[in-house]
Amino acid sequence: MHLKTVYVTVGTTKFDALIEAITSESVLKVLQSRECRKLILQHGNSEPKSAEESRLISEQYGIQLEQYTFRPNIEDIKAADLIIGHAGAGTCMDILTNGKVGLIVVNDELMDNHQQELAMQLTTERYLYTCKPRQLAVQLGSLDFESLRAYESADENMLKFVKALDELMVQRFTHSASK
Repeated sequence: MHLKTVYVTVGTTKFDALIEAITSESVLKVLQSRECRKLILQHGNSEPKSAEESRLISEQYGIQLEQYTFRPNIEDIKAADLIIGHAGAGTCMDILTNGKVGLIVVNDELMDNHQQELAMQLTTERYLYTCKPRQLAVQLGSLDFESLRAYESADENMLKFVKALDELMVQRFTHSASK
């Protein structure tokens, strides 16, 4: 699968590890080998790449880097061949309901990380893949994105998703309250 346009989102958070991983030499080489020509980076509260870094990425890898803090992202989602994002429920649902392939990167620096459990459930059901920032290059190079299941946005699937999310939150609340 060619990944001509890759969209990366950290949502409203600060997720420096994902920003650094996606612009690392090892990941850029993999993106280049998968024919990526455009990398759209929604960096949220993380620091953007400098104009010099952006220029070097274009020159060395042939990848145009577009970046921004926040904006409505539906057009970016629709234009992307692959979405790489943090494991927020909104990002996961944006990927699924727009029929996109996704790689969810879990921020393992968060305490009480409910995002990892959500990402693992969606991976178990073969809707998305998941990894940690340090695994990004290997995962991008080896994953078969075409083998992911299409998400059917029927009411029953949405109810299953909401139920699983509710159960996860109850577990988190119960666990936190017992401490």
